[in-house]
Amino acid sequence: MARLSVDLNRDGLHQIAAPAEFETDGPFEIRLRNHGEAIHVHLNLDEELAAVASLGESNHYVAPYSRRSIEIETRGIDTPVTGRLKTVTSYGAESAYTTVTVSPPGTVTERVTVDEELAKPQRSEPEPSTPRERLAAAVGGGVSPRVAAVGTLAVCAGLAVAALAENSAVFLGSLTVIAAVVAALAITRRS
Repeated sequence: MARLSVDLNRDGLHQIAAPAEFETDGPFEIRLRNHGEAIHVHLNLDEELAAVASLGESNHYVAPYSRRSIEIETRGIDTPVTGRLKTVTSYGAESAYTTVTVSPPGTVTERVTVDEELAKPQRSEPEPSTPRERLAAAVGGGVSPRVAAVGTLAVCAGLAVAALAENSAVFLGSLTVIAAVVAALAITRRS
């Protein structure tokens, strides 16, 4: 059975993300995927689509972070029929339309629908320009520039104390502090 996927609350409360077009050659299901708070959805087939497809109930409750499938029955036809499916949330404040074509049985081949977001060029991260940004990038993207700078200062101070120390206990203590700072930076880089 063909599936028309509609995302709810993905980009904000009551938001609807539905494909612009959908084609089927038989019964299909509307898969409502809720990415947030509970929501009531109203589905409506326009006159052209209702002539060849039937929707049992038009109002549907979708629990938070869940999925709900609604089956749409179609009748056999000899020529394609195109109409619109209207998806409404927030008592009409938000709506989306999908142009649905019901074709004669056996005429629609499986095809992959590609999200429009994939067609947009992806922005790459800008190169770090300041020494602080370069240090943060070298240590790892998970460490803020401030943490990397404090860690670097602690290592430098520890090295200076270790170099000037005439006491072996102070020297070993400084090396321990340096090792702890390096370990902490490595751990924050992994997480």
